[in-house]
This record gives sequence, C-alpha cells and structure tokens, in this order.
Amino acid sequence: MSTLIEIDPEMVRRYVYSLAEYGRVGESGVTRLVYSPEWVAATDQYAAWCEEGGLDVRRDVVGNVWGILKGTEDGKSIVSGSHIDSQAPGGRYDGALGTLSAMIALKVLKAQFGQPKRTLEAVALCEEESSRFPSANYWGSRAITGRIGSDIPDKTIAFTGETMSEAMRAIGLDPARILEARRDDIDSFIEVHIEQGPVLEAADQ
Repeated sequence: MSTLIEIDPEMVRRYVYSLAEYGRVGESGVTRLVYSPEWVAATDQYAAWCEEGGLDVRRDVVGNVWGILKGTEDGKSIVSGSHIDSQAPGGRYDGALGTLSAMIALKVLKAQFGQPKRTLEAVALCEEESSRFPSANYWGSRAITGRIGSDIPDKTIAFTGETMSEAMRAIGLDPARILEARRDDIDSFIEVHIEQGPVLEAADQ
C-alpha cells in the first residue's frame, strides 16, 4: 500500500498568508469586501490555485468560485468550502481557512487516489459578512439555495449607497441571472472554520 500524503500545516499557513495579501490591513488584518478590487483579485488567485491543483474551475452568476473534481459515478456532489470576503477589517484566517483547506484537500486526494467515485467540489463563497451590504449576509450560499429573489439585487443597498446590482455589473456579473446560481445537486457541505470564541486559544490549541 502506498504511503498516504500528509498535508503540511505550514503549507496551509502559506496559502492563507498569500491570500491575505489581497486587501491586507496592518500586520494580520484583511479588508476584502464583496465585488471590490481586492475581492476580484483574491477570487482570481483562488481559481488559479484550483487549476494548478488539477481541478476544473467554474464561476457562477454571483461570483462563487468552484473547484471541481469530477467523479466516475452519477450523483450529487460533496462540497467543502467557506467565504472569501471579510469584515472591515477581519482576520486573515476567517473564511480563508475553509476555502483553502477544501482546495488543498481535493488537490491531495487527486494526487493520491486519482478520480473519485463521487464528484467532490471546493468552493469560495462570494459573500457572508454583510460588511459592504448590510442586508446581503450569506449572499453566496443564499444564491446556491435559491433564497434570493430576482428583485433583491436592486433592493440591496451598500453602506456607501450603491445597489448590489450596480456592484455586480461593475465586475461583469449580471444580476438578472441570479436565479441561475441555484443548485439542487449538492448532497452535503463541510466547512472548516476558525473558532469564534476563546476556548481553543486559551488552551493553546
């Protein structure tokens, strides 16, 4: 039996720190608001890393980035990922850890075992934090589950006054197609996320 490939935590850290350069604030912070230039650059980088890992890349109509490892059998996908936007500012690991862990895991699984039976996907969700649009929380996952009506992009207003529709059009996305983001072919979703409390940190874990 071949030796299993181990994922080096230092490699994960390097990816996280590299992604944090897009919207870097100070020594450890990030401001990467949905559809901003920093967000665009970060999603482009994530897509490039997925391609380097041998994954097929697809971007949906709201800007979620999918890295796909196609299975040999039909059936719904197993998906892992998190959000690629940030608070203003947020920490470099928030969201990024989950998006990058999923991509790295699929890259290693492909290198170790080749094509899987079930389709596996890594995703960088476009938005979670409501840091640019106060009522847009979970924009990426709500689009995937069909919970954004076609009229909502025009009604979603940023702290600075522009609409979600305007922000989407500014980077080449068409808000009129938002219903196309819905997916009914996902079996399960796994998210690696930072601890949102002090327990592990206090225990030095």
